[in-house]
Amino acid sequence: MPRHSQEDPLLALHDLTEAMPVTEDQIRSAVERAVVATYRRLTGDDAEIRAVVDLRGARWELFRTEDGVESPAPVGNPEFPRLAAAAVRTAVAELVDEATRQRVLGTAATKHGQLVDAIVERPAGQGWYVDAGGVPGLLPPEERIPGEQLERRQHLKVVILEGRSRIHDAVLVVSRSHPLLLHRLLEQEVPELQSGQVVVRGIARDPGRRSKVAVEAPGGDIDPQGACIGPRGVRQRAVTSELGTEQVQIVAWAPVREQFVKNALIPAAVDDVNIDEETHTAHVTVAPSQLSLAIGRGGENARLAAKLTGWRIDIAAPAE
Repeated sequence: MPRHSQEDPLLALHDLTEAMPVTEDQIRSAVERAVVATYRRLTGDDAEIRAVVDLRGARWELFRTEDGVESPAPVGNPEFPRLAAAAVRTAVAELVDEATRQRVLGTAATKHGQLVDAIVERPAGQGWYVDAGGVPGLLPPEERIPGEQLERRQHLKVVILEGRSRIHDAVLVVSRSHPLLLHRLLEQEVPELQSGQVVVRGIARDPGRRSKVAVEAPGGDIDPQGACIGPRGVRQRAVTSELGTEQVQIVAWAPVREQFVKNALIPAAVDDVNIDEETHTAHVTVAPSQLSLAIGRGGENARLAAKLTGWRIDIAAPAE
């Protein structure tokens, strides 16, 4: 009974099952199909052909069945072992690529929105490839924090957005700039958010510069701002330490629109707020000394407050 041994490739394929998301049975089936297809291509034999592959023993055998009788398949072409080995490598590479693709897409589906610790690997244009908890990931340029400098092997907190299928593989798309990252960082540091005693009602973020987070304690039995800031600001500092120079302000959410607008404009002190339903505008009055603080540098404070509350904000100070 002829045996066609390709010891190095088959032994390597057996070892592959230990490191890749494919089973020994899947690899064996791929090898069998590749060997049979190569045999048919070389011989033109249209009989029923069966391959038996022993990955541990590093060998395969071919059988043909004709008129109900199975016998060893004759392989006279000396090129068969080389061509079969090449076909096996291609078939297994495709199998591994597809298995890896499905693993990545499955991870994206089950871990969407989760916080993971990623390791920076190499540049990808203006973005970076990362190892996102053992899964290949991509931090695209639009998901980076503007101005943040990254280095190989650097550890980053990222949030998983989606799986992106490409021609030969798939990657997890992760983000450093998404508001959800800030939400997850707060949950990591604030037990009251994990228990539901405090909830996040909204986030307005200018990545790398400044963010505002509106929080509420539905039960009314604790101070939601204090819980998120922590003793001597320890929880808030733990969050901002993951965001570089970005400042994070914790704002008290309020069911009364006027009060929520007031709260959102901290650190400025607001004298009065009038809501214009028709133009969806909150007209805000502040003391002249508070005007620049309410507006913020380049209008940043007012812009984030408007984004957080959902109201267009018009700020004015009466003449002294």
